[in-house]
Amino acid sequence: MLAELGLSSLLLALAASVIAVGAAVYAARTDNQRWLVSARNAAVITFPLLTVSTFALLAALMTEQYQMAYVWSVTDLDTPTLYRFTALWGSQAGSLLFWTWLMSLFVFGAILINWGRYPRLMPGVIAYTMATVAFFIGLSVFLENPFERWWLDPITGAITAAALVPAGMVVPPPQILAEQSQGLNPLLRHFGMIIHPPMLYLGFVGFVIPFAFAMAAMTSRDLSTGWIIATRRWSLVAWLFLSLGLILGGRWAYDVLGWGGYWGWDPVENAAFLPWLLGTAFIHSVMIQEKRGMLKVWNLVLIIGTFSMVLFATFATRSGLIESVHSFARSEIGLPMFLFWAAITGVSAYMILVRRREGLLKDDHPFTNILSRETLFVLNNVVFVALTLVIFWGSFGAPIISEMTTGTEVTIGVEYYNIVTPPLFILMYFLMGVAPLSAYGVTSLRRLGLNILYPAVITAFTLALLAVTGTTDPAALVGYGVTFLAGYVALWEVWRAAQARQRSKGESLPVAVLALFSRNRRRYGGYVVHLGVTVIGIGVIGSTLFQAQTERQLRVGESLVLQDYTLRYDGITLATAEDNREMTIADVTVLRGGQEIARLRPRIDDFNGMAMSIAGQHSTIENDVYVLLNDFREDTQAVRLWLYINPLVNLIWWGGLILIVGTLLGSWTADTTPQRQPAKPVKSARVGEGVAS
Repeated sequence: MLAELGLSSLLLALAASVIAVGAAVYAARTDNQRWLVSARNAAVITFPLLTVSTFALLAALMTEQYQMAYVWSVTDLDTPTLYRFTALWGSQAGSLLFWTWLMSLFVFGAILINWGRYPRLMPGVIAYTMATVAFFIGLSVFLENPFERWWLDPITGAITAAALVPAGMVVPPPQILAEQSQGLNPLLRHFGMIIHPPMLYLGFVGFVIPFAFAMAAMTSRDLSTGWIIATRRWSLVAWLFLSLGLILGGRWAYDVLGWGGYWGWDPVENAAFLPWLLGTAFIHSVMIQEKRGMLKVWNLVLIIGTFSMVLFATFATRSGLIESVHSFARSEIGLPMFLFWAAITGVSAYMILVRRREGLLKDDHPFTNILSRETLFVLNNVVFVALTLVIFWGSFGAPIISEMTTGTEVTIGVEYYNIVTPPLFILMYFLMGVAPLSAYGVTSLRRLGLNILYPAVITAFTLALLAVTGTTDPAALVGYGVTFLAGYVALWEVWRAAQARQRSKGESLPVAVLALFSRNRRRYGGYVVHLGVTVIGIGVIGSTLFQAQTERQLRVGESLVLQDYTLRYDGITLATAEDNREMTIADVTVLRGGQEIARLRPRIDDFNGMAMSIAGQHSTIENDVYVLLNDFREDTQAVRLWLYINPLVNLIWWGGLILIVGTLLGSWTADTTPQRQPAKPVKSARVGEGVAS
């Protein structure tokens, strides 16, 4: 029953999305209000239909419907309730349906909220968003159907998965299917994987809204700032979720993958990082178009590039293009996804060229000064694009070209990224510190120097303090210098504005700061985001340049020493978890300066022959004591332990929290939506009006 309900809803959603695209295109070409209303209604109904389909699959997971192939592949009789829920995105077919449902949620909200505000843009918005939704629904229906069921040929005994009943086949015995079910991949049995994929998916699919508005603006030739204002919050929300997804993914890797780090420049990690880079540049760059009517081409390139990278990342991780613990297995969806990505990117680039040739993308003001805010933001864009290109080349460009031309698989190592990315990140942090101090139009070197004087002095004092206390590595001092400068500039700008309010209004410092944030949340929320990125940067520098590690085989009672830490092995514990994971747990004691500071239990979990290492961690702001169990010899009761000291690593997670707060403040702004546009008026219509015939 659940399979039939889910499949039927999925097919109806596909039909509705295709109708929405056709009606929207026809409405745009004929200015026909009835067809536009039809397009809207078809688009709006897609979300509840996909909701029924998604919850039907979730109900099947919860109620152990093992006759459904997807349920059989990701759960078993011992799977806890929590992991039955997360199994919804535990494999290709389910996660694809979940992805599409989230996208339809964004589209549903964007259409309803903006229906009466941007009538000239709505046909294009509906057409582009629903074409994307229809494509992903089509993948679920025809190639990765989560509602396929097992069918038994009573004559040959062969079992086949199919969405519809094959001729002459019957349902296999439920008990046999239940006993042979596979269960969830052990790498996904972690709290981080409960929220990491949904956050990443929300970030990815959220960028379909600003992309669609940008394409609608070019299609309608309405290239004012309306499309930017309409998508400001959507862009920030998508960027926030993508940031959360990346941070949580790093935490999951740190806790579960057992190599002592949080970012290994894995191609799938990089695939998710690429749209974040371009999305970050876009969020900064659109402010210049709003204020000065400039960077129009840049903004279109950046948002289209962001969505293009979203599609490419989806293709790379779901097609089998790259092998990774983060990616799905090889699938038939690879070629259709590649063609869709290429078509979207090609059409979008062509549209920019056409509108630019028509003169519709001319800036309202010329660049007049190399130190102006506009120029510095262009440099900021160049840095983000350069980072995108060098990471894309190392992750995909060089390996793919090598395999196509020579037949040899090439993997670009971490050394490549450690060479090409630090200079660009240093320049990024430097611009993050300098750009907020410059002015629009013309900025003199003297004025900029005076503005940056106090943050620079405080930064110099901080570096001197670090040098005196033992941090003498030149690379670390340069990295810390630009990172602290960016943070101090953010704090200085808040302090300076609060001081001005104190002088003019007679307010206390806390009241003045609160007034600043309430009056201009976007600007000062941005400073909080910069502060969060600063804290993350400090954590990355400390944990990368100053990580210490050692490993040794130990018998009970023996110890190993690293810096001023001593790790003593006290014994082994063998246990079985409720979901039948076999756990090998090492009991260890951590001492510092002869004093016990923690007792840790690093372990190896084995589930049906698949093993993962769970670290034991003692965390402080100063560092993480991170212990991994790599091997256990039952005959001698000896273990091989790895001990890592990861300085400042926890600042990465704390910086992430600050970033979240700043983004929420920045997106909670007063609505500056323009009035109804006079050209091509479209009357508002109630959702649910009839479909045009």
